[in-house]
Amino acid sequence: MARIGRAIVRVPKKIKKGDVFKVQMVITHPMETGRRKDRHGKTIPAHYITKVEFFFNDKKVTTLHTGPAISKNPYFAVMMKATESGKLTIKYEDNKGGKWEKSVPVKVS
Repeated sequence: MARIGRAIVRVPKKIKKGDVFKVQMVITHPMETGRRKDRHGKTIPAHYITKVEFFFNDKKVTTLHTGPAISKNPYFAVMMKATESGKLTIKYEDNKGGKWEKSVPVKVS
């Protein structure tokens, strides 16, 4: 399995001040519900992302509360309005105490 918690974040390369743009993110995570069984009939323990927070220049933009019904390696997208250049930081955690963070620059012209 790929490393749990690894994220790919994409923002447009060209953003004009005042534009609304899409932030896209994929997180490597098994997203197990706790209801599936392995090939030996043993229940696979629940392991899923519970929260995703988006910050821009250290100011919280939004929080997504998630649960076990989301697919493996989930995709998230949020819309943001460009007011200035800065750093987008995304923090996310799972039900087993895993915590991760990914930051990307956002250039506004």
